[in-house]
This record gives sequence, structure tokens and C-alpha cells, in this order.
Amino acid sequence: MEFTGSAKFHPLLPLLPEPEVERQIELNNETNRHFFGNVYKPRGFFPPEMAVSDEIYPVIKRFKFDWVIMGGIANTIEWLTTNFSRHSNGLKLVFRDDLISNDLSFDKINNVEAFANRIKYKITNQDYYIILAMDGETFGHHVKHAFRNFLIPLFDALPQRQDIKLSSVSELVDRFPIAGVQQPRASSWSTMHYDLERNVPFPLWFDQKNPVHYEQHRFMMLALTMVHLATRYKESMDDGKKELLDNSRNLLDRGIHSCAQWWASKRPWYSPDMIIRGLSEILLSSVNAKRSFPDSVIPDIKECAQLILEDMLKAQNKIIISLN
Repeated sequence: MEFTGSAKFHPLLPLLPEPEVERQIELNNETNRHFFGNVYKPRGFFPPEMAVSDEIYPVIKRFKFDWVIMGGIANTIEWLTTNFSRHSNGLKLVFRDDLISNDLSFDKINNVEAFANRIKYKITNQDYYIILAMDGETFGHHVKHAFRNFLIPLFDALPQRQDIKLSSVSELVDRFPIAGVQQPRASSWSTMHYDLERNVPFPLWFDQKNPVHYEQHRFMMLALTMVHLATRYKESMDDGKKELLDNSRNLLDRGIHSCAQWWASKRPWYSPDMIIRGLSEILLSSVNAKRSFPDSVIPDIKECAQLILEDMLKAQNKIIISLN
């Protein structure tokens, strides 16, 4: 068992500007250090939904992570399970086995022997690794019997088996050689090859042919603009205004989570309730940011903030009217 770094409020990092990516990673680090102290020393980074793009690797590297994990679909070179590759900036690249992970997630593998037979697909005496990754709620929530029928028997059986060994990702990275440099594809662990063919790397969160996704993204970018604009004037704010800005910033940190877009994807998941809930914190953040501007701010800046809020309300209106 090992900790990994991540983004605190589960945003889709490739859809955020770099300062917000940095902030979400640092917030996650601060929270984990607070609760776990020196036990929290992550070597690896787990981006929410395994969503990666060229823009996030420099940020991950600046935080001194050793490796980053992503979906197998991001891999651009020959699929090998006897070595790892690396990014041009030195980050070690870890790819999950999408096929076996999804078979576990969708209850196609649900007992120890089926699992053992599935992962021993190579006819070789040479050691090789398989990286499995899935949502925690897979076990016991989506697959109700998974604890009783699979996980408990699996962990009881593994210490007695000579053919399979459970390892942490860092143990595997240390054991197998690093060979090859690549630039992974922008993708998530839910991306399919047909999504890449139509240049939609994050289909459950930002498909430009999905009008709700488009307006959700515009709504979020406008809110980020509002809060960053207000932050420029923090030194001129009195205590009351600073409190409004702090509230705004905290609401925005939580509001840019990726769940609202996921529930708008209609692949097949759809929930108007979750879509509207996703808008509420971001709108509250923007209203608080607008209220935080000090009285001394020139009228042009206040007019700009007013225009941003009006555009946000237009986007919100389009979203709500489109819901069914």
C-alpha cells in the first residue's frame, strides 16, 4: 500500500489553467500532510480520472514526483510489461492495463482462479507486471459481492501462491528497467479509440459536440477569470472584503470538480440534479468574488466583473433550459 499525490477536489486537470493545477495538487498535499504527517511521502502521482495532457507533466515534475500513472490508451509505443518508459522531462510513465482493469470493474472477473488465469496471459518464465486501477467504489458498491467473493479470498490466497505477487507501483518501477522516451496521448481512463479518432480525449467531461459540456466549461473559465481578477486587488481590501474573497476561493476550489460534467455526458450517465449542483458552488464563488472588489477599484474593473457575471448567467441559463 502506498500514497500517491493527486488533485484535492477531483478536477479534470487538463481542463484547468496551470495555476489551478498547481493549487489543487498543493491543497491535496497540505491536507494529507496534516492528517498523515511524515507517513505521506508520495513518489507517484494519480491524476483524477487518469486524465493527462502535455500541459500537466511540467507541473507534476515541479512537485518532484517520480512517476505518473495513466490509462493504457495513453501509451504511444510498443506495449511492454517488462520495462517502463519515461517522459522527456524525466517523469517515469506508468500505464494501467485497461482491459483487465475494466473486466474487474464490470464484474467479468469475480473469483480468484478467473483472476489468476486472466493475468497469466503470457507464455513465459520471465517476470512481467500488470498495473490494475479502478474506482474504490467498484468493490462493494457497484459490484456488491466483490468483497465477499473476490477481494477477501484473493488477499487470503496471495501469500500462499508462488505464481503471483502483489506489489506497489513504486516497487515495480524500482524493479523493472526504464527504457524508451515517449509523449503520451491526451486521454483519460474512460477514453476509447473512437474518441481519439474524433479528437475528443476527454469524452465524459468535455465533448464539444455536447452543448452542456461546452457551456459548463465556459461557465468554469469565466468563474476562474472573476476570482483571479479579484485576487489582484486583495492587498487593497479591508478584512470584510478579504473574507468574501477567501470564501470565493474556497468555493471555487470545490466547485471545479469533474463530477458535474461526468453527469452531463450521457454515456450513459445523466443527472440534471448533479449538473445544477455543480453550477451552484461556482456561481456562489463568482458572486462572492464580485462583492469583494474594494471600493477604490476603478469603474472599468467593476464593469468587467459585471460583464463576466452576466456571461456566466447566460451560460447557466443555456444549461438549465437544455436539461430534460
